[in-house]
Amino acid sequence: MLGMLVIILFMDGSIYAQKRTVDSSMFFNPITDNIVKRLPPLNVLIDSAAYNSPDMHYQDLKAQYYYYEQLSAQRAWLEHFSLNLDLNLGKWNFWDRNAIAQQTQYYRSESIRDNYAIGFYIRFPLATFFDRRNRIKKQKKWIEISLTQKEINRRFLAKEVIDHYNNLVQYQNYIRIYNQYQNFTMMQMRMAQNEYLNGEISTAELTRLKEIQTRGAINFQQAIAEFNKEYQLLEVTTGMKFNLINILR
Repeated sequence: MLGMLVIILFMDGSIYAQKRTVDSSMFFNPITDNIVKRLPPLNVLIDSAAYNSPDMHYQDLKAQYYYYEQLSAQRAWLEHFSLNLDLNLGKWNFWDRNAIAQQTQYYRSESIRDNYAIGFYIRFPLATFFDRRNRIKKQKKWIEISLTQKEINRRFLAKEVIDHYNNLVQYQNYIRIYNQYQNFTMMQMRMAQNEYLNGEISTAELTRLKEIQTRGAINFQQAIAEFNKEYQLLEVTTGMKFNLINILR
């Protein structure tokens, strides 16, 4: 019983350690980690964006629609052929008048009739002969237009992914630079406070150094905010979830 308990505890500990390892790999520190190594390659991001793009899917649907329009234009000549079939079944009652006799007489008659008719006609307007090929070509051009617009959207989407990707890398560099600058200004500010208490610098000089430190802290926070924004935009554009947890949020 004791051995089984030890095995269960060991298994639980192993599962917890594994879960903890997986979760810790999701954490991302822009100061020490490299975002390029934590994201898929740029070409994969571009392909994912094209695959998940509603604009690209819309152009595919338009191209399919115009293809069916082309088929309709090719078969439009069938509209000028018509086949009619009429069939009437019924029982008719009549009151007939005999005007030949000296005395007018009416008598009732009954008739059962089956009527049917078959008709076929062909009617070709001149436009059917002279404009059919032109109509088909117009539908083919609409397909080409849709495919061309799809390529335009794909290139625009690729440019958008590249912009977000490069901005993400750039703002990570800004975070590292502003972090170093902020550490320097904080150290400088601590030295200035000691010098101010010792009467070595004036209040104006202390205020100037405090403004420098505040400006550096603001730039650091702005860089973090822009980095997070570009990260989210890249996820939306590519339709992917990178599952990185920024510890500087």
